[in-house]
Amino acid sequence: MSRSLKEESDMEEKKARRVFTLEQKFEILKDIETFATVKEGLARYQLEYSVYRKWKRQLQVGVRASLRNSRPIKPADVKRLEAENRKLKEVVLNQSLIINELKKEMNLD
Repeated sequence: MSRSLKEESDMEEKKARRVFTLEQKFEILKDIETFATVKEGLARYQLEYSVYRKWKRQLQVGVRASLRNSRPIKPADVKRLEAENRKLKEVVLNQSLIINELKKEMNLD
């Protein structure tokens, strides 16, 4: 089955999808900021505004993630948190028992 001339010309007009590394994206974003307008920078790199916004959002999320406190939890902290967890579970259990007794007294069972 042969393609029509229109289908062939449409295929030729489609731009090849470009793939950029993380470093390239970062450099392009930095460079776009040096132009008088974002539109000029996007034209220079032949990028759509939607791609620019996506990359900016990814950069912001990445920066926030890298700034998070990623220090490991100390064993003493783990023990303290486990003890607190046990205590809170006991409180919840006691409250559940009290609620059940009150329901029985009020015939809500």
